[in-house]
Amino acid sequence: MKTIAASQSPLSITSLTEQSMLWKVLPFVGIYLVYGIGLFIDVMDVDASQYASMAREMLETGNYLQLYNRYQDYLDKPPLLFWLSALSFKLFGISNFAYKLPAFLFSLIGTYATYRLAKLFYGKETGYIAALLLASCQAFFLFNHDVRTDTNLTGAVILAIWQLAEFNRSGKIGNLILGFTGVALAMLAKGPIGLMVPVLAFATDFIIKRQWSSFFKWQWLLGIVWVGLLLLPMCIGLYQQFDLHPEKVMYGQTGTSGLKFFFWTQSFGRLTGENVWKNNADIFFFMHTFLWSFLPWSLLFIAGLFKDTKELFKKKFRLTSNEEAITWGGFIFPYIALSTSKYQLPHYIFVLYPLAAIIAAKYVYRLLAQKESVKAFVVWKNIQLFAILVIWTAIALLILISFPLTNIFLWILLLVFFAGSLYMYFKGSNWYKQLIIPSVIAITGANLALNAHVYPQLFTYQSPGAVARYVQAKGIDLDNFYFYKTHMHSLDFYAQRIVPSLEETNAMATFSPETPYWIYTNADGLSILQALQVNPQIVETFDHFHISTLTLPFLNPNTREKAIEKRFLLKVGK
Repeated sequence: MKTIAASQSPLSITSLTEQSMLWKVLPFVGIYLVYGIGLFIDVMDVDASQYASMAREMLETGNYLQLYNRYQDYLDKPPLLFWLSALSFKLFGISNFAYKLPAFLFSLIGTYATYRLAKLFYGKETGYIAALLLASCQAFFLFNHDVRTDTNLTGAVILAIWQLAEFNRSGKIGNLILGFTGVALAMLAKGPIGLMVPVLAFATDFIIKRQWSSFFKWQWLLGIVWVGLLLLPMCIGLYQQFDLHPEKVMYGQTGTSGLKFFFWTQSFGRLTGENVWKNNADIFFFMHTFLWSFLPWSLLFIAGLFKDTKELFKKKFRLTSNEEAITWGGFIFPYIALSTSKYQLPHYIFVLYPLAAIIAAKYVYRLLAQKESVKAFVVWKNIQLFAILVIWTAIALLILISFPLTNIFLWILLLVFFAGSLYMYFKGSNWYKQLIIPSVIAITGANLALNAHVYPQLFTYQSPGAVARYVQAKGIDLDNFYFYKTHMHSLDFYAQRIVPSLEETNAMATFSPETPYWIYTNADGLSILQALQVNPQIVETFDHFHISTLTLPFLNPNTREKAIEKRFLLKVGK
């Protein structure tokens, strides 16, 4: 946990200050170009496509204070993602790019805030390493194309922590306001967890430093009032939509308070069991999630966390005012809270990754700065080589076996990335280029393969989006287009309208032989319609698989046909 000033322990032969600007900028250029490719990939069912469809619906209805999903009351996620995506749709048109652009901007904010927070306590070199580790971890590549609420949440939380840390040093009200703006944006992105992470981070820091007076600064009241003002539009919408209408049935019960749901049930209710969403994942769920999602830096972080924890024990959990426990407490205690939740999904932990990046960066800086630690450097270099080989092996299996790559240009690019990662590992001119750069090249190249080839192949099996595009391309009358027995939100998003249910609209009762009707359905729906003797014609057959939950039978081309379902576009009538 000790603060390491750059002037006290220069990186010497590995000093980032001695690197050319090219070596500082080029890794980020490659990373952001791969992010950029991901902006044009389709939105994935279920969550991302639902949020994209809801943002489009918000733009269509012009109702920005109250959230609806297919014209039905929606009470789950806060509105920030929908507001920003609806605004982006208005500015750039309805598209994959427009939906994902706000999240991409938040990821840039998050990376920069991570750099500045690490720089504040540990110097410019550690700040740079932290930003690079964060931007290049697998989670950041993932949630810049599979956009949910977590990208906005993560960027806003680390912005808040950075600015509040600056305020604690400078006492400037501007930093306070920006910090609490980050808190408000984080809460608007995903609820009270946006407040919980900064609170636990700074509470840990104050306690370990014995700075009891820091808990009672009058400026915190100003910040709380500012957060309240920023949350006010959302609170008004929740109150009008739910609290004023106790007769509404939500999650099988009446009398639901939108305000209580946002401030308590949606987040803390997952710890108490009050929230209706439960999957009862075990307490170790986020351990294996972290190992793959923070690649290729997972083990470096674990070593850094262990070292920080060991130092805290040595110091009997007492730090000086020049040291910090924000990163340690901000990771450990939210991690524990999330691990005890009754409902866990992998992306829930991503909000902690900026802090994880700083912890790992501190460890990397120490490793590189201490020239005498040759043995430790060799050990970690070999560990990173193992991570690199795992990454390239996984990609090789995908592009050689699961989804064979035939694009020569992309093959050449990937071979350049592969050769570059190994060349820098063996021939890099300093420790930094041998330890960090090879892993950055490998993970960037791997995600280039995913974003430019593998994901586009996967989306050919997301049939609702394929059907919607087919219907639009053929000029089919969308007023007579329905779904039956199967629905996913990508159908609505790519049809750019709410596609009605054949059952809920009772459209079958009004079928006229003279009017053509078009129906998207599965095998069960086809059998029922055939039994009803409405003589459905199969216009097109689509392969379907829930691509967010990949399985080995699906990834294996020899068994894929057994893993996929068939979905149909039917025509009834002339």
